[in-house]
Amino acid sequence: MRAAVVGAGLAGLAAAADLAAAGVDVVVLEADDDVGGRVRTDRVTPEGVAAREDEAFQLDRGFQVLLTAYPELQQRADLAALRPGRFAPGALVRAEGAFHRVADPFRAPLALPATLRAPVGTLADKLRVARLRARTRRGPAEAPFAGPQRTAAAELAAQGFSARMVERLFRPLFGGVLLDPQLATSARLLAFTFRMFSEGDVVLPAAGVGALPRQLAAALPERVLVRLGAPVDALTPTGVRLASGEEVRADAVVVATDGPSAARLTGVTAPAGKPVACLQFAAERPPVDEPLIVLDGEGTGPVAHCSVPSVVAPDYAPPGTALVSATVLSDHLDVDDATLEARVRAQLSGWFGRRVSAWRLLRCERIRYAQPAQAPPALAEPYQPARLAPGRYLAGDHRAHASQHGALRSGARAAAAVLADHA
Repeated sequence: MRAAVVGAGLAGLAAAADLAAAGVDVVVLEADDDVGGRVRTDRVTPEGVAAREDEAFQLDRGFQVLLTAYPELQQRADLAALRPGRFAPGALVRAEGAFHRVADPFRAPLALPATLRAPVGTLADKLRVARLRARTRRGPAEAPFAGPQRTAAAELAAQGFSARMVERLFRPLFGGVLLDPQLATSARLLAFTFRMFSEGDVVLPAAGVGALPRQLAAALPERVLVRLGAPVDALTPTGVRLASGEEVRADAVVVATDGPSAARLTGVTAPAGKPVACLQFAAERPPVDEPLIVLDGEGTGPVAHCSVPSVVAPDYAPPGTALVSATVLSDHLDVDDATLEARVRAQLSGWFGRRVSAWRLLRCERIRYAQPAQAPPALAEPYQPARLAPGRYLAGDHRAHASQHGALRSGARAAAAVLADHA
């Protein structure tokens, strides 16, 4: 038996690994020049030119992290071999003209006094966070997907959180993680994400997030052939046709691309995408010395959150420099790049002072389909069926939930469907 997997992102790599483990010959067809899909890392010089040498900045495609509590990551990846740097369990919240440390007191007990003093929410709010933590950690890892079917904003209101707590903590943090400034995403995904933050570390691999798919691809057995620069133009009755016109024959085809590409190839409607912009700067020194995400608790925008990846994982920047990453969500993207950069610099100058004017912009990247939109009634089931028709299967986070865990497990489910049909 031979299977073709279209796409070498996380879902496609998981599908290929499981099929090969069952004795199937697999060809993975990837349109881009490297594996990873949206989980990619580029190396550029301080002038923003592509580079391969050691002394270069590592730019992930948008702000991305790995959550070590994801069960699929624990099962499939050698996390220690990625040499991850760890974010501190908490954040710096910009509120009332100053920065305030807010931490998970269960994982950073020494930060409890500062957390209680922070003007982020009431004492009752902070007790509600502890209750939310306990509630989301009940049962197996994916138990939160059986929770209430409403928006994240509605769920936080139902749990009694004050408007100030939502605006100063949950909206910039989880709005940034879910790429949803309105918190219209399903409460189920919020609860699952909150649990993953509570149970594990937030990390950056030493060589960037792109090191994860490269590790997964390197671990594939010899019976898997990965072809880069091989875009698929169409599915055919006997396999797929590449854009070059070449026919690749296969008994089963797993389409493991992003939502828009999957819709083009299969005709199955994909969820709308959530856009994001990421501006990455080279700085002489880090504006924040701790491995913390900085949140806009003032709601001034356009930056929802920023971080210094090189403080978390030093290889992200050449020696003697720092890499600063600022994330802008959909509610501030209706301007051109020059205007967006000017507004980002103005906001960050208010936070960090005049030094921001000297930062060199390495890349202003707009990602149109960074995540699938998953507002209720989405995620009534955490995974959509993988089998489309005999010999045709579909995988990806748009068929699951918007997370690396969801993408990997979706690929595994597609492989299981192939094997069940060809037993």
